[in-house]
Amino acid sequence: MEIEFLGEPCRNFNILGSATIVDPVDGLEKVVLSNFAAGAVGNLIFVDPRTGKGESISLPGDEGAWAILNLDDKRLLVGTCPGYGYLHSLDLKSREWAQPLRDEGECYIWNLCRGSDGMVYGGTYPGCVLLRYDPARHVLENMGRMSEEEDNLYSRMVYGEVPGHVLVTCGFAAPHLTLWNVETQVATRFGKPGAQVREVTADWICTVTDGELDFYNSTTFEALPQDLSDRLTPAPQHVYEGTKLPVTLRDGSTFAVRGQAYCIAHRDEAKPVLKPIPTPRPATHILTITADAHGKIWGSSGFGQTIFSYDPSSGEHWNSEVVCDRGGEVYGMAFAGERLFLSAYSGGEHVVYAPGETWNQVDNRNPQTLRSVSPALIRPSAKSVIGPDGNFWTGWMARYGVYGGGLSRVDVGTLQVTSWYDPIPEQAVVGLGADDRYLYFSTGGGANGLPSRTQPFAFVVWDPDGREIWRKRFAEGVTLGQATSVGQRVLLQVDAKLAVFNPDIMAFERSIDVGEPCACVVSLGTGGARDCCDAVVFGQSALWRVNVLTGAVTYLCDVPGAVTSATVTPDGDLYFASGTALYRCPGLSV
Repeated sequence: MEIEFLGEPCRNFNILGSATIVDPVDGLEKVVLSNFAAGAVGNLIFVDPRTGKGESISLPGDEGAWAILNLDDKRLLVGTCPGYGYLHSLDLKSREWAQPLRDEGECYIWNLCRGSDGMVYGGTYPGCVLLRYDPARHVLENMGRMSEEEDNLYSRMVYGEVPGHVLVTCGFAAPHLTLWNVETQVATRFGKPGAQVREVTADWICTVTDGELDFYNSTTFEALPQDLSDRLTPAPQHVYEGTKLPVTLRDGSTFAVRGQAYCIAHRDEAKPVLKPIPTPRPATHILTITADAHGKIWGSSGFGQTIFSYDPSSGEHWNSEVVCDRGGEVYGMAFAGERLFLSAYSGGEHVVYAPGETWNQVDNRNPQTLRSVSPALIRPSAKSVIGPDGNFWTGWMARYGVYGGGLSRVDVGTLQVTSWYDPIPEQAVVGLGADDRYLYFSTGGGANGLPSRTQPFAFVVWDPDGREIWRKRFAEGVTLGQATSVGQRVLLQVDAKLAVFNPDIMAFERSIDVGEPCACVVSLGTGGARDCCDAVVFGQSALWRVNVLTGAVTYLCDVPGAVTSATVTPDGDLYFASGTALYRCPGLSV
């Protein structure tokens, strides 16, 4: 069967870090932005704030970096994520990278700081360790775990302003602070349980616990009796919501990033101009795709909070600015009429966009952000569907440090949001499907910031009025995944196989094995056709056609890589995404 490669239509920036330098190449002040290119290789972007010109330098490896540190305008240190946790060092004068360093097993370096001993320190995931880098020897060392809580996976931020120590924040199972002694290399708990860092100086440490501020002497670590709130650095004030990573330039102005743009705010300027980041947007990973009623393909980036469209008739593609003010990515996408509804991590956002109208996200007009389900629910792990009531439904995972999940419904007429927290206690919703009668969801043991756990997970039939109709608990050790409506049946991923559920009798009828684990399943019926009995199943290496009534499996072709999302257009063409690429299989639908 023919597969057509259509290109890489998803392109965006996702700036995670920033720093200022005096560039030894030309002696000019530059802002360096650390860009995460999901599914590709990240890069640094040097922006001259006077001219607006930009320079892009690719990282030696990994998708991007949160951590960036200027070493005396001679070198830039970059700590990467999410695959390798590299420590990269760029010589600013030659623009050459040193040999990458990494600690085996660590995937993220969150931030970097200089310690009082002249060394550079970084925190990690998933080992919750402290890394130490020696700039003179170009050597990276693991100084050990910073938390005795085995479920704490993050040493999220590190602070080197404390004389003779490094302060580390640990989470998320049992959040706490750790002080690591540079000389003795001993780690000890610091502050109240659950405390987070508000600000650190050479004289005092300020922490916040459940909204309460505490101050400590940075040398003796004794609690200070006086309230030093008036000495705290005020939070930066931005004209635009969603602005981040502010840095102060030598002339006193503030350079900050907002999605795909940046602005420079001068002291007396009422509203700084948003300017596009001055290098080409790289191709990035496609997370979700869907089709509109006219056959146009719409999709979202794997990170960076943007969406794109692809016109099959012309091959042209369009990429948006950010769809909401909170960072993250769009998981769920579904059309209700001519409007595109979205669900997004990390703020538990619901967003509605009218493609035919002027884009104005800055003023929350189009796209418009609706009521969030945060802080209880933040990640739309099961993505989104249009339910039997015609409304937009999403399956969620709970906030960081909590096992759980939930459902939400956006009334597409009134735009009112209703949510249900933890319908299956302490289990995330991982799969969500719908037909013309019910919604169907499955649960799992994943969690934000916590280790996954094994329990008896559930498959649930849900009435659109918000009531559970039927439930099946699977044996402990069984993993559930996507739930896909196919005509009058539902396909549920159960371990490496597919279980066929019949809602007429509320029972599973058969199990289908395509010979490999399933990555993505999509019905070949268009418009929720009840007479459809076929689905396509993307395995790890091949594409299969499955008949849900007979269990028949037909091999169609090999696939070019792991498939993240697929959709069928009204004219019956199948589109799917793999990595940064979009593909088409024409004429498969019934």
